[in-house]
Amino acid sequence: MAQSLHLKLPARLEELHNIESALEQAGASEGWDQGLVYQIHLVLEELAVNTVNYGFGEGGDPAQGLIEILIEQQGDSLRIDYIDNGTPFNPFEEAPKPDLDASVAERRIGGLGVHFVRTMMDEVDYKREGGRNHISLIKQRSN
Repeated sequence: MAQSLHLKLPARLEELHNIESALEQAGASEGWDQGLVYQIHLVLEELAVNTVNYGFGEGGDPAQGLIEILIEQQGDSLRIDYIDNGTPFNPFEEAPKPDLDASVAERRIGGLGVHFVRTMMDEVDYKREGGRNHISLIKQRSN
């Protein structure tokens, strides 16, 4: 099981381009389809933006925030681990469910990004361990 990508970054929006760049390089070296790279990038960007914008609560200090991303190729699938040291939050249980039938004007804010993560990934899981949020995702390369 070869590690395809391992990043440790400050939890800052300015770091999003580093995620994209590293993902593009890993995808090129591993022969990942561009559609796969795009989906993973979109998911990681959504998770990172949520961490930066909401992960440190009222009065929290995002300057102390760290994001760690590990991607491992496991046969025909990719295992993606997204880890942050933000406030405990399970997006798969605690984020609001978006009303996909409501008009844009009537929709509540929140939850749509987590919906994209669930839709684009084949498996999602969350746990809190060692004072950090651990989101584990599985994506089949053939999807």
